[in-house]
Amino acid sequence: MRGVLDIIGWSFVAAVTAWGVTLIWARLTVVQSRAAMQEEIRYWRAETARARAVAAQLKNEIATWSRGAQQGRQDVMAIMPLLVAAQEQVSGAKLADLTEV
Repeated sequence: MRGVLDIIGWSFVAAVTAWGVTLIWARLTVVQSRAAMQEEIRYWRAETARARAVAAQLKNEIATWSRGAQQGRQDVMAIMPLLVAAQEQVSGAKLADLTEV
């Protein structure tokens, strides 16, 4: 009978030890998973901040380019009459040169 009780006792000790080791291992795994998750969160927050900064910069560049393009169009529209007048003067001068010969 003593042998059976020893076996039951050692089986209980082994089961409790295995449960304790498994519990410690599970806790370590959860701690490591949480640390990895926090690192991932920090990474993606930094990426989000960088993406927002790039988006703000691009928005500014687009607005600047748009203003420049508008100014360019206005400049071309302002100079067109001068270009047309210069072209007419050149054409008239060539015609006058041809009639003199």
